[in-house]
Amino acid sequence: MKTGFTIVALAASVQVAALAAAQAQITTLQFVGEYRQPTGLLLNGVEFGGISGLDFDPATGLFHAISDDRGDRGPARFYTLRLAIDEAGVHQLDIVSTVEIEGADGVVLPRNGLDGEGIRFDAAHNTLYWSSERDEQNNPGIFEATVEGAFVRAFDLPAHYLPVEGGAAGIYSNLAFEGLAISADGATLWAATENALAQDGLRATLEAGSRSRFISFDLATGAPIAEYLYLTDPIFTAATVEPFYNDNGISEIMVLDDGTFLVMERSFALGIGNEIRLYVASTDGATDVAGQATAAVDAILMSKTLLLTIGEGDFGLDIDNVEAMTFGPEIAGRATLVIASDNNFNQTQFTQFVVFTID
Repeated sequence: MKTGFTIVALAASVQVAALAAAQAQITTLQFVGEYRQPTGLLLNGVEFGGISGLDFDPATGLFHAISDDRGDRGPARFYTLRLAIDEAGVHQLDIVSTVEIEGADGVVLPRNGLDGEGIRFDAAHNTLYWSSERDEQNNPGIFEATVEGAFVRAFDLPAHYLPVEGGAAGIYSNLAFEGLAISADGATLWAATENALAQDGLRATLEAGSRSRFISFDLATGAPIAEYLYLTDPIFTAATVEPFYNDNGISEIMVLDDGTFLVMERSFALGIGNEIRLYVASTDGATDVAGQATAAVDAILMSKTLLLTIGEGDFGLDIDNVEAMTFGPEIAGRATLVIASDNNFNQTQFTQFVVFTID
């Protein structure tokens, strides 16, 4: 069982922006504890779960979380949550509120109108940015909403992200915008696809990773700015149970500093379970492929350095389908990292919150 992880293989110091915008070097991620919410909890008749994005507001002590329920169990929604976290562990989950997400017409999004995956809170404007992998036409999207769920705007998404008939271009089904992050200066929104666009390469396999795209948007105008390629790892192991499904891709990103990110890759193999890998990645020296419908084959990829691997049994965890990540509250003066899982509304799974302190 692991009790901590010390980074020893960095070629240079990894400088990251602390919550107060000061610079600090990550040397250790120390496991604090986990909290599990069993599947099946009903709130006013609507099932809780599907947590695919998570963001912490230090001013209120609340987490904003988006559900990827496509309307099968209730309306499109995000939650505000409170977690009781201290040095001894994670003790309690309070679901403070459920907020329904509206479209541009002021009506709650229809069934299959979204597949919510990422969410970030903008304290400067008291709004939320959220991403969807697909709507009724299988188109991905990135949006801004009020904290009450009202539509504010949709961001201008380049046409090469939209899937075409036959699947020759655009996002692969259910492999679009998983990661979402706000820049340290609050001027830019970043998003990352789980796997490559079809015209940029194949999905991740056991032999090779996939060229996911990072894209940035000007928060003032909503217009796209830059795009970079990030190569995911191959799938970590073969599945052992029919139908032998396995995958790997980016499940979340966070901005650490200008052009530097904390990236979470989640890999799954049926019959084996999950493996989570955290990387520090950078756009420094990478090719900006903005405007390229098909990214150049010789484009220089983002660099990445492994921070931490969490496999089944590590830290004593039965690690679930982790898709969300955020900096959390301080514990005794130490910053925390909180990751959370999507239970897929499956009775054999659970909603899981895992907390680490950061040195």
